[in-house]
Amino acid sequence: MNYTIDLSKFPKVAELVLQSGIQDRQNYIIWTKLSRTETASALAELSLFCRASVSSSISARKRVKFTLNYYKKTIGKKIHPFANSQALEDLGLSQKRMQELVHLQLEQLRTVE
Repeated sequence: MNYTIDLSKFPKVAELVLQSGIQDRQNYIIWTKLSRTETASALAELSLFCRASVSSSISARKRVKFTLNYYKKTIGKKIHPFANSQALEDLGLSQKRMQELVHLQLEQLRTVE
């Protein structure tokens, strides 16, 4: 059974696969360690947390503050770095800009204390 992903849909990943010379091992790349259900659940939760982080509800913002680190440390580490690079490219963000945005979000959530 062939599980090769069509990388033409993901130009940044295709570029990184080519640069690293692993085109022939593409079937063995583990892009995510999350199941479809876990991925869908995590995306739904993140969507809710994003909305809660900008709400006027102090309790919602406090909850987001404590769960943000969980998602950053656990979910983020279960995604292949090439997939992460593609996501940043799709969003038009650099890694540095993403870190700045996370820092700004944490700063805003610190005002909740």
